[in-house]
Amino acid sequence: MKIELAPQLVKFVAAKIKNGDYVDAGEVIRASLRRWKEQEESHLRVDLDWVEQEIQDGLESADLPETKTFWTDLRQEVHREHKSDAAQQ
Repeated sequence: MKIELAPQLVKFVAAKIKNGDYVDAGEVIRASLRRWKEQEESHLRVDLDWVEQEIQDGLESADLPETKTFWTDLRQEVHREHKSDAAQQ
């Protein structure tokens, strides 16, 4: 794979190698991609936690339907949609 970087990024990579942080440009890019992947996975977990909390708030609300099956079905639907949206990104 061949990639081209903007001049500022070339300087950044060169500085990381010069400082001894990395052995070569490939190592810098691999580390960057690993961190990017971890960041995206972390955002997905946070999003799911938020969705779950919103559902729990709804379950505990006196203003909303009182049937638990409604909320169970809604929870499953929201999780399916969220996973589908995340997979498309």
